[in-house]
Amino acid sequence: MRVAVLRVSGADFDPDAYVKRHGFTPDIIWRAGEPDRLGRVRSKSGFNLSIGDAVSAAALVKQVRGWVEDNMSALLALGGLGGVAVIDVGLTVGTSDQFTASVTLTPSDLALLAKAGVELSVSAYPATEETESVPGI
Repeated sequence: MRVAVLRVSGADFDPDAYVKRHGFTPDIIWRAGEPDRLGRVRSKSGFNLSIGDAVSAAALVKQVRGWVEDNMSALLALGGLGGVAVIDVGLTVGTSDQFTASVTLTPSDLALLAKAGVELSVSAYPATEETESVPGI
């Protein structure tokens, strides 16, 4: 698995208005004061939006770059709306054919994220042979 998710949140952020204005269809929207799936009360409102899914790390970075370039104005608008954006790159590790995984971002890639005001997070998820063989997981 090699995926990228845009996570935007903020204490005073209105995710509904933002996604409507920019034409995004998020995977999930949450609001401050509502419980999360573990029952904890959320202190911020926000949303998650899948922006990349690729078979290689290089292809994923290319997808993320393209998405950021195409949506630069929407990302820059977050600064005045109380939202903080993070792109989380997710990788599965631990299968016999992919015991470790990495993703390389060039200085140019990092400069683009900085220009857009986006933070970067990289997450590794343990996988089993069965998980890797199931499409969409």
